[in-house]
Amino acid sequence: MKVYGITGGAGTGKSEVIRMLQDDFRGYVIMADEVARELTQKGHVSYRLIVDYFGRDILMEDGEIDRRKLADHVFNNEEALEKLNSMTHPYVKEEIKRQIAEAEASGNYRFAAVEAALLLECGYENICDEFWYVYTKPEIRRQRMKETRNYSDEKVDSVMRNQQPDEVFFEQCSFVIKNNTTLSDVYAQLKEKLDQQ
Repeated sequence: MKVYGITGGAGTGKSEVIRMLQDDFRGYVIMADEVARELTQKGHVSYRLIVDYFGRDILMEDGEIDRRKLADHVFNNEEALEKLNSMTHPYVKEEIKRQIAEAEASGNYRFAAVEAALLLECGYENICDEFWYVYTKPEIRRQRMKETRNYSDEKVDSVMRNQQPDEVFFEQCSFVIKNNTTLSDVYAQLKEKLDQQ
């Protein structure tokens, strides 16, 4: 079973692409952020490692990790962030591999799609056969973030600044999905690509 890694910046419409791959093309979709969130909940491996390292003061009353407190610990602290990543990324990848194997064994899916914001940075090339990039013109992304997330211009600027430039993705992704017009156009691009596989 082929595995496609899907990435794209805020406001590119990644979630619509993911929805289509799942609903219209029988893809098995895995959201890396959701896997990470699950593994950092009570009773899971990343949870134990994080609490052991950062201490119990990052916990809420119910014993779950307070994400805001944890974020405060790693903000502008390269060493703490690296430590946190080492407690989550390897386990997220293992769980993703497990889910892909399960999906393949079921015989119910044409392919798997892994959505991850840090697809290029976190070494997903040993899981994915191809990387796909959802590209949207910057001015359209800005408009979408303001309309759908109620972001101010300052917030949009900050989000855009913190993301890799499009050129990096164009270089490293074998397929670029252009999401600048209609969803039916996106559907047509996906259909053409998947029909070739």
